[in-house]
Amino acid sequence: MSTLENTVAMMRTLPESDLLEIQSLTLKLFNSRRAVCPFPLKSRQEIYKDLENSRKQATAGEYQEMGEAVDEICLELGI
Repeated sequence: MSTLENTVAMMRTLPESDLLEIQSLTLKLFNSRRAVCPFPLKSRQEIYKDLENSRKQATAGEYQEMGEAVDEICLELGI
């Protein structure tokens, strides 16, 4: 018997209240495993456009070393 078949067999013996609780816990588990991205999702074309802009800025010397950028951000945030 597969895991699914065993699970279904066990669930057939449970009262409705237990099944509702299992459903609730399963939904919580399912939702907690979804990747939550704090940034808006971009299309492939938007990513390519951003890369093109980035390369143009770098070529024009419009960039900053990462360590310097982090230092500035820390100063701005007071950390």
